[in-house]
Amino acid sequence: MEKTHLRFLLIMVIFFGLVKCAYAQNPNVLRIGVIDIKKVINTSKYGQEVMNQLQKKYDELSAKIQKKAEELQALKDEIEKKSSLWSQEVKEKKQSEYQKLLRELKSMQEDAQYEMKEYEKKMLDPVFKELEKVIDDFVNVEKYDLILEKNQPGIYYTSPNIDVTQKIIELFDKHYETLKQQKK
Repeated sequence: MEKTHLRFLLIMVIFFGLVKCAYAQNPNVLRIGVIDIKKVINTSKYGQEVMNQLQKKYDELSAKIQKKAEELQALKDEIEKKSSLWSQEVKEKKQSEYQKLLRELKSMQEDAQYEMKEYEKKMLDPVFKELEKVIDDFVNVEKYDLILEKNQPGIYYTSPNIDVTQKIIELFDKHYETLKQQKK
């Protein structure tokens, strides 16, 4: 009876050893990683440079809109303070002028939104194309089977062990430095 237990134990040890060995050598083990694209864009050198340019454009457009808004507010204040002293004709003229400025402001805001959206697309498209190259190279070198965007709906938890964001940022910074050298 003891011999059968010993034999069974030996068979189990060999079996688990073979399973462990086969699992370690199995090339079909799935490698999954996650990446926070927003963090890559916001913290990489290339992304920060583009974000600074976008901020300058936003500030420029905002200043124009702010100037028009102040002009509109000044006219509104004038109408509120002096309208009791004006004739009906002057009141109507000032109200018409106010409505015209209000339409101009709204139109200016819509134009600025459109212009900003187009500028963002123009500035960020090359960043994403270069980032895609870096991720493709990373995936091929590191033999990843799947890379997911960390902040997409449906992804509720990711282990820090599979987060490759920092590696991608470092590789993207190196890639950007190479791009800058090539342009010189």
